[in-house]
Amino acid sequence: MGTLLTEAQIKGLTEGDFKKIRQELWDISNVHKPVVLKALNEARAQGDLSENADYSASKAKLRAMEGRERYLERTLDTTPKFIDTAAEDEVGMNNTVKVHSEKTGRDMTLKIVTWIRVSPLERKVSVASPMGSALYKHKVGDRVPVTLDSGETFYATILEIDKSTDESDDAINSY
Repeated sequence: MGTLLTEAQIKGLTEGDFKKIRQELWDISNVHKPVVLKALNEARAQGDLSENADYSASKAKLRAMEGRERYLERTLDTTPKFIDTAAEDEVGMNNTVKVHSEKTGRDMTLKIVTWIRVSPLERKVSVASPMGSALYKHKVGDRVPVTLDSGETFYATILEIDKSTDESDDAINSY
């Protein structure tokens, strides 16, 4: 079983995540929404709204934007801050880790991130995922058990830890 994580670590976000959310909210309100509202007003001025594709498309964009705003605002209001408790020589938040998987017999490199930045294609895994929680707070050379949701367990050995904590290029996910 992986390292026990606190509720705030499982559900939490980093200060960088909160900053990106606030920036996206600002962009929606001050950049994107005014453009959609202008298009909506122009489409409304064309007359018959029942067969006005521009009007329907603008309304749909506006609803999607407002839904995203509500989601981001709720996330800001209800999500705790992630507190990284990993030591300097242990796998921590935003660290890139090279591991050897005994399941596949291959080496792989993963970045440990919060739930809002998970990207399997970019090998960014949540600290709360089976692999992320197994690696969190372990050191180079540790052979850690990884228990999948299916109950299957395999071992991974930590080969390298890049302690860089830069998350500036990581995008927050849509829902």
